[in-house]
Amino acid sequence: MAGTLTRDHLTDCLTEVAFPASRDDLLDAAIRKGDATAVQALRAIPETDYASLHEVFLAVESGGDRPR
Repeated sequence: MAGTLTRDHLTDCLTEVAFPASRDDLLDAAIRKGDATAVQALRAIPETDYASLHEVFLAVESGGDRPR
């Protein structure tokens, strides 16, 4: 994952998000938390809907190259 962003860190940042969620929903949650590291990582993932936090992890870990 980008920088020091871990799955636990991302989970904490996205606790308010209800899935399925769009990338914008994820970004809004990270911005509300004031988490610049998460915001940067989430900006790099594709603009699509994510069915679960696990899908978000996969997208972030792949550097934004989310398998379709």
